[in-house]
Amino acid sequence: MFKRRQFMKKAIIVYESVYGNTKKIAEAICEGINKAEGVKCVVKKTGEIHTDDLCDYDAILFGCPNHNQGPALNLLRFIDRAAIVHLKAKIGAAFDTYTGGNKDVAVAKLETTILERLPGISLEGRLSAKVTSRKGPLAADEESKAIEFGKEFGQKILL
Repeated sequence: MFKRRQFMKKAIIVYESVYGNTKKIAEAICEGINKAEGVKCVVKKTGEIHTDDLCDYDAILFGCPNHNQGPALNLLRFIDRAAIVHLKAKIGAAFDTYTGGNKDVAVAKLETTILERLPGISLEGRLSAKVTSRKGPLAADEESKAIEFGKEFGQKILL
């Protein structure tokens, strides 16, 4: 009798972080995604991966801190470089970290940029995580919310 071979789905989280708060959220999302059986997620800072390597993943998530009411410039530059790769049939999500009353400000702009520059990605979620002050730490429960977000996203990858 032959066993059907299971193919592992792959996800990557590409992020930019200055004080480490966005990195913590990226790692928590990845932890949640990895709880989905049949999905393997990795986390890379923008300078740690070549845009061509994005083709190897079924899902791509992008995250950054809110800088002056918008996404971090290094992540926007990465997305611009990724535009020439012509990503197709991928799912994705966007997330940010913010302070004060800036919830969803940068992530909304990030989503717009992703949809404009990377039309092969279908966005399937967003997360905005609160940081207590510019340098951190993360507000209470933000990492656990990110894990839950990752769990839900991990199930979407399998569909």
